[in-house]
Amino acid sequence: MAEGVVAELTRHLRAALPAEVAEIALPALRLRAGRGRVLAVACSPAWRPVLHRLVADEARRFLAARGIELQLAIAGDAAPAPAASGSDLAGFLPDPGNQLALAAARRVIEAPGLEHNPLYLHGPAGCGKSHLVAAVVGEYRAVLGEADCALAVDGAGFVAEWAQQLAERREDGLRARIAAAALVAVDGVDALAGHQLAQEELFHLVNACLDRGQQLLFTGREPPRRLAGFEERLATRLGWGLAVAVELPHPETRIALLRRLAGAAAPDDAAAARLVESSAPDMHRVVALARQLAGGEAPEALRAGGGAASFDRIVRVVAARCGLRAGDLTGQRRHQGVARARALALMLGRRLTGHSLEALGGMVGGRSHATVLHAVRQAEERVAADPALRRELEGWTQEILG
Repeated sequence: MAEGVVAELTRHLRAALPAEVAEIALPALRLRAGRGRVLAVACSPAWRPVLHRLVADEARRFLAARGIELQLAIAGDAAPAPAASGSDLAGFLPDPGNQLALAAARRVIEAPGLEHNPLYLHGPAGCGKSHLVAAVVGEYRAVLGEADCALAVDGAGFVAEWAQQLAERREDGLRARIAAAALVAVDGVDALAGHQLAQEELFHLVNACLDRGQQLLFTGREPPRRLAGFEERLATRLGWGLAVAVELPHPETRIALLRRLAGAAAPDDAAAARLVESSAPDMHRVVALARQLAGGEAPEALRAGGGAASFDRIVRVVAARCGLRAGDLTGQRRHQGVARARALALMLGRRLTGHSLEALGGMVGGRSHATVLHAVRQAEERVAADPALRRELEGWTQEILG
Protein backbone atom coordinates (compact mmCIF):
# COMPACT_ATOMS: atom_id res chain seq x y z
CA MET A 1 0.00 0.00 0.00
CA ALA A 2 2.74 2.46 1.01
CA GLU A 3 4.79 1.80 -2.10
CA GLY A 4 1.64 2.16 -4.25
CA VAL A 5 0.79 5.62 -2.88
CA VAL A 6 4.34 6.87 -3.42
CA ALA A 7 4.47 5.45 -6.94
CA GLU A 8 1.09 7.00 -7.84
CA LEU A 9 2.09 10.38 -6.42
CA THR A 10 5.39 10.32 -8.29
CA ARG A 11 3.64 9.54 -11.58
CA HIS A 12 1.06 12.26 -10.94
CA LEU A 13 3.69 14.90 -10.17
CA ARG A 14 5.72 13.94 -13.22
CA ALA A 15 2.64 14.45 -15.40
CA ALA A 16 1.23 17.54 -13.65
CA LEU A 17 4.38 19.60 -13.17
CA PRO A 18 6.15 21.42 -16.01
CA ALA A 19 8.61 19.01 -17.61
CA GLU A 20 11.66 21.12 -16.74
CA VAL A 21 10.58 21.27 -13.07
CA ALA A 22 9.76 17.57 -12.79
CA GLU A 23 13.05 16.57 -14.37
CA ILE A 24 15.12 18.51 -11.85
CA ALA A 25 13.01 18.60 -8.68
CA LEU A 26 11.65 15.06 -8.38
CA PRO A 27 15.08 13.33 -8.16
CA ALA A 28 15.92 15.68 -5.27
CA LEU A 29 12.85 14.61 -3.26
CA ARG A 30 12.51 11.53 -1.09
CA LEU A 31 8.90 10.40 -0.65
CA ARG A 32 8.03 8.10 2.25
CA ALA A 33 4.54 6.76 3.03
CA GLY A 34 3.51 6.24 6.63
CA ARG A 35 0.25 5.75 8.49
CA GLY A 36 -2.20 8.16 6.84
CA ARG A 37 0.48 10.45 5.52
CA VAL A 38 3.27 10.89 3.00
CA LEU A 39 6.51 12.55 4.04
CA ALA A 40 8.33 14.58 1.36
CA VAL A 41 11.96 15.31 2.23
CA ALA A 42 14.08 17.77 0.26
CA CYS A 43 17.76 16.89 0.48
CA SER A 44 18.90 20.51 0.88
CA PRO A 45 17.51 23.85 2.10
CA ALA A 46 18.22 25.16 -1.42
CA TRP A 47 15.18 23.21 -2.62
CA ARG A 48 12.77 24.87 -0.15
CA PRO A 49 11.31 27.42 -2.63
CA VAL A 50 10.78 24.78 -5.31
CA LEU A 51 9.18 22.35 -2.87
CA HIS A 52 6.79 24.89 -1.35
CA ARG A 53 5.92 26.92 -4.47
CA LEU A 54 5.74 24.28 -7.21
CA VAL A 55 5.35 20.83 -5.68
CA ALA A 56 3.57 21.01 -2.32
CA ASP A 57 0.15 22.26 -3.44
CA GLU A 58 -0.13 19.76 -6.27
CA ALA A 59 0.92 16.89 -4.01
CA ARG A 60 -1.54 17.97 -1.29
CA ARG A 61 -4.47 18.06 -3.71
CA PHE A 62 -3.65 14.60 -5.01
CA LEU A 63 -3.26 13.07 -1.55
CA ALA A 64 -6.23 14.86 0.06
CA ALA A 65 -8.56 13.16 -2.42
CA ARG A 66 -7.33 9.86 -0.94
CA GLY A 67 -7.58 10.95 2.69
CA ILE A 68 -3.80 11.19 3.08
CA GLU A 69 -1.89 14.09 4.66
CA LEU A 70 1.30 15.56 3.19
CA GLN A 71 4.13 16.45 5.57
CA LEU A 72 7.11 18.46 4.35
CA ALA A 73 10.66 18.33 5.71
CA ILE A 74 13.91 19.97 4.66
CA ALA A 75 17.15 18.19 5.54
CA GLY A 76 19.16 20.53 7.73
CA ASP A 77 16.16 22.45 9.10
CA ALA A 78 15.98 20.34 12.24
CA ALA A 79 18.38 21.32 14.99
CA PRO A 80 18.63 18.22 17.14
CA ALA A 81 19.65 18.72 20.73
CA PRO A 82 23.11 17.38 21.55
CA ALA A 83 22.83 13.76 22.55
CA ALA A 84 24.65 12.62 25.64
CA SER A 85 25.41 9.33 23.92
CA GLY A 86 26.97 11.09 20.95
CA SER A 87 24.29 9.64 18.65
CA ASP A 88 24.68 12.42 16.06
CA LEU A 89 27.50 13.64 13.85
CA ALA A 90 28.15 16.62 16.11
CA GLY A 91 29.20 14.17 18.81
CA PHE A 92 31.46 12.13 16.53
CA LEU A 93 35.18 12.75 17.07
CA PRO A 94 36.99 13.54 13.80
CA ASP A 95 40.31 11.80 13.19
CA PRO A 96 42.72 11.55 10.24
CA GLY A 97 41.60 7.95 9.83
CA ASN A 98 37.89 8.73 9.53
CA GLN A 99 37.79 12.02 7.60
CA LEU A 100 36.59 10.53 4.30
CA ALA A 101 34.04 8.30 6.05
CA LEU A 102 32.72 11.27 8.03
CA ALA A 103 32.38 13.36 4.86
CA ALA A 104 30.54 10.52 3.11
CA ALA A 105 28.22 10.12 6.11
CA ARG A 106 27.35 13.82 5.98
CA ARG A 107 26.60 13.47 2.28
CA VAL A 108 24.14 10.60 2.71
CA ILE A 109 22.27 12.80 5.21
CA GLU A 110 22.24 15.82 2.88
CA ALA A 111 21.32 13.79 -0.23
CA PRO A 112 19.75 10.52 0.93
CA GLY A 113 19.70 7.87 -1.77
CA LEU A 114 21.16 10.21 -4.38
CA GLU A 115 24.89 9.68 -3.87
CA HIS A 116 27.10 7.04 -2.24
CA ASN A 117 24.42 4.38 -2.32
CA PRO A 118 25.16 1.97 -0.79
CA LEU A 119 27.74 3.54 1.53
CA TYR A 120 30.02 0.79 2.84
CA LEU A 121 32.44 1.52 5.71
CA HIS A 122 35.19 -1.00 6.41
CA GLY A 123 37.95 -1.21 8.99
CA PRO A 124 39.16 -3.10 12.07
CA ALA A 125 37.17 -3.52 15.26
CA GLY A 126 37.27 -0.41 17.43
CA CYS A 127 37.82 2.12 14.63
CA GLY A 128 34.42 3.78 15.14
CA LYS A 129 32.26 2.24 12.37
CA SER A 130 29.34 1.37 14.65
CA HIS A 131 29.46 4.80 16.29
CA LEU A 132 29.30 6.45 12.87
CA VAL A 133 26.30 4.29 11.89
CA ALA A 134 24.55 5.28 15.12
CA ALA A 135 25.29 8.94 14.39
CA VAL A 136 23.82 8.74 10.88
CA VAL A 137 20.73 6.94 12.18
CA GLY A 138 20.35 9.60 14.88
CA GLU A 139 20.57 12.41 12.32
CA TYR A 140 17.89 10.80 10.11
CA ARG A 141 15.54 10.40 13.06
CA ALA A 142 16.14 13.98 14.20
CA VAL A 143 15.34 15.39 10.75
CA LEU A 144 12.37 13.15 9.92
CA GLY A 145 10.97 12.86 13.43
CA GLU A 146 10.27 9.13 13.43
CA ALA A 147 12.18 6.18 14.85
CA ASP A 148 11.19 3.93 11.93
CA CYS A 149 12.48 6.36 9.30
CA ALA A 150 15.92 4.82 9.90
CA LEU A 151 16.19 1.07 10.56
CA ALA A 152 19.46 -0.45 11.75
CA VAL A 153 20.42 -4.01 12.66
CA ASP A 154 23.75 -5.68 13.38
CA GLY A 155 24.92 -8.60 11.26
CA ALA A 156 24.11 -11.18 13.92
CA GLY A 157 20.61 -9.76 14.29
CA PHE A 158 20.08 -9.92 10.54
CA VAL A 159 21.04 -13.60 10.51
CA ALA A 160 18.99 -14.50 13.60
CA GLU A 161 15.85 -12.43 12.99
CA TRP A 162 15.56 -10.34 9.85
CA ALA A 163 16.52 -13.05 7.32
CA GLN A 164 13.80 -15.45 8.48
CA GLN A 165 11.13 -12.74 8.63
CA LEU A 166 12.03 -11.51 5.14
CA ALA A 167 12.02 -15.07 3.80
CA GLU A 168 8.35 -15.42 4.79
CA ARG A 169 7.52 -12.94 2.01
CA ARG A 170 4.80 -11.24 4.05
CA GLU A 171 4.09 -7.65 3.05
CA ASP A 172 3.32 -6.53 6.60
CA GLY A 173 5.61 -6.40 9.61
CA LEU A 174 9.31 -6.03 8.89
CA ARG A 175 8.91 -5.81 5.11
CA ALA A 176 6.46 -2.91 5.44
CA ARG A 177 8.73 -1.10 7.93
CA ILE A 178 11.69 -1.43 5.58
CA ALA A 179 9.67 -0.19 2.60
CA ALA A 180 8.64 2.95 4.53
CA ALA A 181 12.14 3.75 5.88
CA ALA A 182 14.45 6.40 4.47
CA LEU A 183 17.60 4.60 5.65
CA VAL A 184 18.39 0.91 6.14
CA ALA A 185 21.71 0.04 7.84
CA VAL A 186 23.39 -3.30 8.56
CA ASP A 187 26.35 -2.96 10.93
CA GLY A 188 28.85 -5.83 10.65
CA VAL A 189 27.86 -7.71 7.50
CA ASP A 190 30.78 -10.08 8.20
CA ALA A 191 28.36 -12.06 10.39
CA LEU A 192 26.51 -13.18 7.23
CA ALA A 193 29.52 -15.19 6.01
CA GLY A 194 28.47 -18.73 5.17
CA HIS A 195 24.76 -18.06 5.85
CA GLN A 196 23.08 -18.67 2.52
CA LEU A 197 19.54 -17.64 3.49
CA ALA A 198 20.70 -14.39 5.11
CA GLN A 199 22.81 -13.52 2.06
CA GLU A 200 19.94 -14.28 -0.30
CA GLU A 201 17.58 -12.02 1.65
CA LEU A 202 20.14 -9.23 1.93
CA PHE A 203 20.71 -9.38 -1.83
CA HIS A 204 16.99 -8.93 -2.51
CA LEU A 205 16.73 -6.23 0.17
CA VAL A 206 19.54 -4.23 -1.46
CA ASN A 207 17.87 -4.47 -4.88
CA ALA A 208 14.47 -3.43 -3.53
CA CYS A 209 15.84 -0.50 -1.52
CA LEU A 210 17.87 0.81 -4.45
CA ASP A 211 14.80 0.58 -6.70
CA ARG A 212 12.83 2.65 -4.17
CA GLY A 213 15.63 5.19 -3.79
CA GLN A 214 16.29 4.39 -0.13
CA GLN A 215 19.70 5.03 1.39
CA LEU A 216 21.69 1.93 2.37
CA LEU A 217 24.56 1.87 4.87
CA PHE A 218 26.76 -1.14 5.62
CA THR A 219 29.87 -1.82 7.67
CA GLY A 220 32.34 -4.69 7.67
CA ARG A 221 35.91 -5.44 8.63
CA GLU A 222 36.91 -6.05 5.01
CA PRO A 223 36.04 -4.24 1.75
CA PRO A 224 33.15 -5.83 -0.19
CA ARG A 225 35.39 -7.68 -2.64
CA ARG A 226 37.40 -9.24 0.18
CA LEU A 227 34.51 -10.55 2.27
CA ALA A 228 35.17 -14.25 2.86
CA GLY A 229 32.27 -16.68 2.56
CA PHE A 230 30.10 -14.27 0.54
CA GLU A 231 28.35 -14.86 -2.78
CA GLU A 232 29.98 -12.83 -5.52
CA ARG A 233 26.72 -11.16 -6.58
CA LEU A 234 26.09 -9.88 -3.03
CA ALA A 235 29.66 -8.63 -2.63
CA THR A 236 29.24 -6.80 -5.95
CA ARG A 237 25.99 -5.16 -4.79
CA LEU A 238 27.57 -4.01 -1.53
CA GLY A 239 30.34 -2.33 -3.50
CA TRP A 240 28.08 -0.59 -6.02
CA GLY A 241 28.20 2.75 -4.24
CA LEU A 242 31.14 4.05 -2.22
CA ALA A 243 33.40 1.86 -0.06
CA VAL A 244 35.45 3.86 2.46
CA ALA A 245 38.19 2.62 4.78
CA VAL A 246 38.09 3.69 8.44
CA GLU A 247 41.38 3.42 10.32
CA LEU A 248 42.05 2.98 14.01
CA PRO A 249 42.09 6.40 15.71
CA HIS A 250 45.25 8.29 16.55
CA PRO A 251 46.28 8.59 20.22
CA GLU A 252 45.03 12.18 20.44
CA THR A 253 41.52 11.07 19.43
CA ARG A 254 41.55 8.21 21.91
CA ILE A 255 42.64 10.58 24.67
CA ALA A 256 39.83 13.00 23.75
CA LEU A 257 37.26 10.17 23.92
CA LEU A 258 38.66 8.98 27.26
CA ARG A 259 38.31 12.48 28.70
CA ARG A 260 34.77 12.83 27.34
CA LEU A 261 33.54 9.50 28.71
CA ALA A 262 35.39 9.49 32.03
CA GLY A 263 34.49 13.10 32.85
CA ALA A 264 35.82 14.21 36.21
CA ALA A 265 37.42 10.79 36.72
CA ALA A 266 39.77 11.25 33.75
CA PRO A 267 43.48 11.29 34.69
CA ASP A 268 45.88 14.11 33.90
CA ASP A 269 47.34 14.52 30.42
CA ALA A 270 50.46 12.43 30.97
CA ALA A 271 48.58 9.56 32.61
CA ALA A 272 45.85 9.63 29.93
CA ALA A 273 48.49 9.44 27.21
CA ARG A 274 50.18 6.52 28.94
CA LEU A 275 46.86 4.74 29.34
CA VAL A 276 45.80 4.91 25.71
CA GLU A 277 49.29 3.99 24.48
CA SER A 278 49.59 1.02 26.82
CA SER A 279 46.15 -0.50 26.92
CA ALA A 280 43.68 1.21 24.56
CA PRO A 281 44.71 0.78 20.91
CA ASP A 282 41.09 1.11 19.75
CA MET A 283 37.84 2.80 20.72
CA HIS A 284 36.36 -0.32 22.33
CA ARG A 285 39.20 -0.42 24.86
CA VAL A 286 38.94 3.32 25.45
CA VAL A 287 35.27 2.85 26.41
CA ALA A 288 36.24 0.00 28.76
CA LEU A 289 38.94 2.17 30.35
CA ALA A 290 36.52 5.05 30.82
CA ARG A 291 34.08 2.74 32.57
CA GLN A 292 36.84 1.56 34.90
CA LEU A 293 37.79 5.14 35.74
CA ALA A 294 34.22 6.32 36.17
CA GLY A 295 33.61 3.36 38.48
CA GLY A 296 36.52 4.36 40.67
CA GLU A 297 38.75 1.49 39.56
CA ALA A 298 42.37 2.28 38.67
CA PRO A 299 43.44 0.48 35.46
CA GLU A 300 46.46 -1.79 35.74
CA ALA A 301 48.62 0.61 33.74
CA LEU A 302 48.19 3.27 36.46
CA ARG A 303 48.88 1.00 39.43
CA ALA A 304 52.49 1.11 40.56
CA GLY A 305 53.56 1.98 37.01
CA GLY A 306 52.45 -1.44 35.87
CA GLY A 307 52.00 -2.41 32.23
CA ALA A 308 49.21 -4.11 30.34
CA ALA A 309 51.16 -6.96 28.71
CA SER A 310 54.15 -9.23 29.25
CA PHE A 311 57.29 -8.74 27.18
CA ASP A 312 57.37 -12.47 26.43
CA ARG A 313 54.00 -12.17 24.69
CA ILE A 314 55.20 -9.11 22.76
CA VAL A 315 58.24 -11.03 21.52
CA ARG A 316 56.12 -14.02 20.46
CA VAL A 317 53.61 -11.90 18.55
CA VAL A 318 56.22 -9.73 16.81
CA ALA A 319 58.33 -12.74 15.86
CA ALA A 320 55.33 -14.59 14.43
CA ARG A 321 54.19 -11.55 12.44
CA CYS A 322 57.71 -11.08 11.04
CA GLY A 323 58.22 -14.74 10.15
CA LEU A 324 60.91 -15.24 12.79
CA ARG A 325 61.40 -17.28 15.95
CA ALA A 326 61.13 -15.69 19.38
CA GLY A 327 64.74 -16.73 20.03
CA ASP A 328 65.88 -14.63 17.07
CA LEU A 329 64.69 -11.46 18.82
CA THR A 330 66.08 -12.32 22.25
CA GLY A 331 69.41 -13.60 20.92
CA GLN A 332 72.51 -12.00 19.42
CA ARG A 333 71.62 -12.11 15.70
CA ARG A 334 72.25 -8.75 13.99
CA HIS A 335 70.67 -9.47 10.60
CA GLN A 336 68.81 -6.35 9.41
CA GLY A 337 65.38 -8.04 9.38
CA VAL A 338 65.93 -9.41 12.89
CA ALA A 339 67.26 -6.08 14.18
CA ARG A 340 64.23 -4.21 12.84
CA ALA A 341 61.78 -6.70 14.35
CA ARG A 342 63.67 -6.55 17.67
CA ALA A 343 63.46 -2.75 17.64
CA LEU A 344 59.69 -2.92 17.11
CA ALA A 345 59.37 -5.39 19.99
CA LEU A 346 61.39 -3.08 22.25
CA MET A 347 59.25 -0.10 21.26
CA LEU A 348 56.09 -2.06 22.09
CA GLY A 349 57.73 -3.24 25.31
CA ARG A 350 58.30 0.34 26.33
CA ARG A 351 54.66 1.23 25.52
CA LEU A 352 52.86 -1.81 26.88
CA THR A 353 54.89 -2.91 29.91
CA GLY A 354 56.22 -1.27 33.04
CA HIS A 355 59.80 -2.47 32.37
CA SER A 356 62.70 -0.01 32.32
CA LEU A 357 65.01 0.26 29.32
CA GLU A 358 67.68 -1.66 31.29
CA ALA A 359 65.24 -4.47 32.02
CA LEU A 360 64.15 -4.66 28.37
CA GLY A 361 67.80 -4.79 27.29
CA GLY A 362 68.41 -7.67 29.65
CA MET A 363 65.58 -9.64 27.97
CA VAL A 364 67.06 -9.28 24.48
CA GLY A 365 70.56 -10.60 24.97
CA GLY A 366 71.86 -8.26 27.66
CA ARG A 367 71.85 -5.10 25.55
CA SER A 368 72.64 -1.77 27.20
CA HIS A 369 70.28 1.07 28.06
CA ALA A 370 71.76 3.21 25.25
CA THR A 371 71.38 0.41 22.67
CA VAL A 372 67.74 -0.15 23.61
CA LEU A 373 66.97 3.59 23.53
CA HIS A 374 68.56 3.91 20.08
CA ALA A 375 66.55 0.92 18.78
CA VAL A 376 63.29 2.33 20.19
CA ARG A 377 63.89 5.74 18.62
CA GLN A 378 64.65 4.19 15.25
CA ALA A 379 61.47 2.12 15.45
CA GLU A 380 59.39 5.17 16.37
CA GLU A 381 60.81 7.10 13.40
CA ARG A 382 59.93 4.22 11.05
CA VAL A 383 56.39 4.02 12.40
CA ALA A 384 55.88 7.80 12.17
CA ALA A 385 57.00 7.79 8.51
CA ASP A 386 55.05 4.68 7.43
CA PRO A 387 51.24 4.76 7.86
CA ALA A 388 50.95 1.13 6.69
CA LEU A 389 53.38 -0.02 9.39
CA ARG A 390 51.51 2.07 11.96
CA ARG A 391 48.23 0.33 11.06
CA GLU A 392 49.98 -3.05 11.21
CA LEU A 393 51.36 -2.28 14.67
CA GLU A 394 47.88 -1.37 15.88
CA GLY A 395 46.77 -4.85 14.88
CA TRP A 396 49.75 -6.40 16.69
CA THR A 397 48.89 -4.39 19.79
CA GLN A 398 45.32 -5.68 19.73
CA GLU A 399 46.62 -9.25 19.52
CA ILE A 400 49.14 -8.69 22.32
CA LEU A 401 46.46 -7.27 24.61
CA GLY A 402 44.17 -10.20 23.79
